[in-house]
This record gives sequence, structure tokens and C-alpha cells, in this order.
Amino acid sequence: MTEAKSPEELQELVKQMRQWIDELPQTPKDLDDKLLKRFIHSCYYDMDKAKAAAELFFSIRNSSPELFSNRDPESPQMQKTLSIVNLARFQISGNRNLWIWQLNDPGLSKYDYIQDVKMFFLTTDAWLLDEEHLEDSDVVIMDVKDITLRFLTKYNMSVARKLAKYQEDALPIRLKQIHLVNAPSFIDKIYGLMKPFLKQDITNMLHFHPPKSDTLFKFLDKEDLPEDYGGTLGKMEDHMKDVMELLNKKRESLICDDLWKVEKKTKDKSPKEQNSLVDTLFRTLTID
Repeated sequence: MTEAKSPEELQELVKQMRQWIDELPQTPKDLDDKLLKRFIHSCYYDMDKAKAAAELFFSIRNSSPELFSNRDPESPQMQKTLSIVNLARFQISGNRNLWIWQLNDPGLSKYDYIQDVKMFFLTTDAWLLDEEHLEDSDVVIMDVKDITLRFLTKYNMSVARKLAKYQEDALPIRLKQIHLVNAPSFIDKIYGLMKPFLKQDITNMLHFHPPKSDTLFKFLDKEDLPEDYGGTLGKMEDHMKDVMELLNKKRESLICDDLWKVEKKTKDKSPKEQNSLVDTLFRTLTID
């Protein structure tokens, strides 16, 4: 693994990456150094991998209007989705990020899979817009206590493919562990739907923890967990308030449907030429 870079070395890599972006005929125009640093850092300073991750990041956003538009956090649709989850993202020991998704919708009467994925993109975008600190690794907890077999009727395979690709290869984080807590006995049926889209590296990170189990403590100390999971770091409902404050703080940027998307319009190229170039440069996903 490549050793960490000094601030000066990292800034030089950012300069190189911005030059690469500026040389491309069509790129997003709203990329700040903070985001470029995160791509470089998440790929352990391998510039080829950082560029590939950034290209995919742009491509997925450009080819998925159903997930990256009409997502005002104050809209009725998004408010409904935000009302049935508690989310958290905070730093823990070992210079790590802990991400938590806790569903609170018994029977899945309000749950909408596509809206849930849209919310994921919304909240991670808010974090990317706000956070500058670079963590050494990222840990995810998904609380599936309210997941039932009804989930199978709400699942969307096309969206799931895009989500998996984005999480694995485009989102600029250093993912190390994924924990499914309060996992019901039938979780293998739901996991079976998703496993074909997941890389082996990701499946190796997955750990399942049944209800009333203490196996999570084999991976995380109580000092790194909220009270909901036997820890000391406050309640999930309070962490959710922090998330809502962040969404409100970054709302003006988040409601822009063109955030970090490829610039399609140029003065000297026809629409047909523009679309062809976008397809070539950013490998538009052939998923459906």
C-alpha cells in the first residue's frame, strides 16, 4: 500500500488531476480541490485508478437522471423516505469513518427502493460537499431489523446494478468492512439477489450479525458505536438530526440537477457529436 503523502505532495497530485480534467473536451465544471483530493486519497495515490474512478463517478451521474434529479430534501417524496430511516456518519478510532443506515419501517409500508437509493446519493453528496478530512478507512453498518420478504417485491435490479458499481468503483472512500446487523434468517434470499453484482472484494467485507448478537463487538469497540448498538456515542435519532442539518446546509447545491455531471453543451459540436464524445470518454453504463 502506498504511504500517505505530505500536504504538498497531495496538492501536486491534485494539480496533475485538474490538468487532466481540464484537457478533456467535456467535464464537470464544479469540481473543487476537496473532491479531487478524495479521489486521489481513496485510490491510495494511484493516479490512473483515481482518474478511472472519477470518470465512472461522472458517467453514472450523467446516465442516471432517475437517481440524481428532483431530489430536494424538503420535497414530500424525500421527506417520506427520510422519515423512515436514521442515518449517521462520523469519525471513530483509528482515523475511520463509520456510516450507519437504520431502517424504521416495520412491514415496509412506506419503503421505496429507488427513493432509498436516491437518498443514499443525496446524503453522500452532502458529505462530499462538506467534509475535508481524509480518513484511512470506512466502515458501514446496515440495520436490517425491519427488512421482510416483501423487500423482494420492491427491489429494482437495474438500479441495484448502478448502485453497486458506484459504491465499488466510483465513490471516493476506502471501504473496509460492511456489517448487516439484526439480520433475519431469510437474509440469504435477499443477499442472493445482490451477490451477482458484487465484486469478490466486497463480498469478503460482508459480515452478518443476527438479532441480539454481540458479534459486532469483534470488529468495533463500544466507544465507536451509538447506544442503539450497545455503544456510548449517543442515539441514532440524534445523529439523524445532524444529517438533516447537513442536508439543509448543502440544500442549494444538492437541488441542482447538474451537480458534478458532464457538461454536454459546446459551441462547436453538434448534439450528435457531443453525445458520441460523452459515450466514448465516460463509458456510459449499458445496464438495462
